[in-house]
Amino acid sequence: MTQQASHAAEIDAAAAAWLARRDAAGDATEIPELNVWLAADPRHRAAYLRLAAAWERSARMRRLKPEGEPIDPDLLKHGARGRRRPRPPWRPILTVATGAAAVLIAAVWWLASGGEDRYRTEIGGLSRIVLKDGSTVTLNTDSELVVHFNPVSRQVRLLRGEAQFSVAHEATRSFEVLAGGRLVRAVGTAFDVKLDHGQSMEVMVTDGRVALLDAAPAPGAAAPELAPATVSAGEAAVVTPKKVTVRRVSAADVARRLAWQVGELSFQGETLSEAVAEFNRYNRKKLKVEDPSIAALQIGGNFQALDVESFIAALNRSFGITAASADDGTMILARAPAAAGSARE
Repeated sequence: MTQQASHAAEIDAAAAAWLARRDAAGDATEIPELNVWLAADPRHRAAYLRLAAAWERSARMRRLKPEGEPIDPDLLKHGARGRRRPRPPWRPILTVATGAAAVLIAAVWWLASGGEDRYRTEIGGLSRIVLKDGSTVTLNTDSELVVHFNPVSRQVRLLRGEAQFSVAHEATRSFEVLAGGRLVRAVGTAFDVKLDHGQSMEVMVTDGRVALLDAAPAPGAAAPELAPATVSAGEAAVVTPKKVTVRRVSAADVARRLAWQVGELSFQGETLSEAVAEFNRYNRKKLKVEDPSIAALQIGGNFQALDVESFIAALNRSFGITAASADDGTMILARAPAAAGSARE
């Protein structure tokens, strides 16, 4: 395909996206950006009008069919009734035109219906994905996201888990991640988004900056209350339903926070309960702390995320903690009797 043909195809795709958006809105005057796009280049308006005409012709053809009545398949057979008439010389041209209109209409339908790509990882899984725009996503354990790209927007919905994004810069399309009721908007940057089991999430930026916005509320829901926030490289934001807290993070903290990308968990002062919660994200064999006297012990060191046994062995060496298997397979962490007796003395 020549460069000129490629550019024409891009214009047609953009026109299809705008037509789908106009059809969903029901009124072109409600989309001021469309008028800007149409005025930017005569070829934009020509492509848009051509596609709109094809769309309208298809609507008229659908109205020709009697409502509620099936089409007799015999009517489509040559010579079914009477003598077969000669095929007019313009029939091939009409067939080609109709086929082209069908392709354009199919493109509009696909864009309007929200063609999506879905990616997920299992517990303990890790996946690196290259998106259509050249952006990359590293998807952490037990995570799922949906990607929806079209000529006017790049949108990702993080449904659960954690993902690191490295966004390809585009001047005309921002990159938006919807997670936990908030919108993370970037242009060309790198950032990590982690969803908690509740409605909170953490966003850490390693390059560039992102804007945190309230997502559009669902019908009948209360209007967003939180003000927009900006998070720059070297900062992390913890987002809850009621507030956004932005803090500085050191290079060492960033490395520890992203150690999962090489299959490790790095702790520096986290409590045993917090460390156990992290291990449980990556393993089907779960750990549980039932003894409150050990829940707040501070943990330090690097561990293989999938090697629960080595973590238990380290706890035994450092704190005298052992693990006993429950009926459901959960490993219950507790002080060894000797260690517990020494602690009481």
